Amino acid sequence: LPGLVLRCWSVDDETHLRTALEGSEAHLRAWTPWVVDGRVPGLLLADRLAQHAAAFAAGTEWVYGLFPPEGDEVLGGCGLYPRVGAGAIELGYWLAASHTGRGLAARAAWALTRVAFASPDIERVEIRCDPRNVPSARVPERLGYRVADPDAALMIWQLARAEFVARRQDD
Repeated sequence: LPGLVLRCWSVDDETHLRTALEGSEAHLRAWTPWVVDGRVPGLLLADRLAQHAAAFAAGTEWVYGLFPPEGDEVLGGCGLYPRVGAGAIELGYWLAASHTGRGLAARAAWALTRVAFASPDIERVEIRCDPRNVPSARVPERLGYRVADPDAALMIWQLARAEFVARRQDD
């Protein structure tokens, strides 16, 4: 992506990720506390990054860091998670507080949407967010995802393969 690099996390990213998380704690905690705290209490950040890299290599989860082309500063993160059932994959994203409002999340989410649908096994991509997190909800809306259940406490945005193909023809 021009102006944005998505790549698998490395333990070498620990210092830059820690800086991004510490500077974004208030911004992230309300919506994605697991980004700040990690999925496993007490897990060291370097170990978390090593787990992401191992899962990526094993083909079980694909968690990327977002970086500028010219450096190692962490702009955010995104990933594909096969936890929503057969034929589907969940797409998640977060941005460091200082990098919001520039379209980075939408660009990263669209890139991962394309990656997801490159697999013939994927028929649906989902993005989940709290309905009060308006900036996050704008991302799937901009990308042509639709809300599966508008009355749910958690917004589940979906894009089916046929919708993706139709959207690609419009690009």
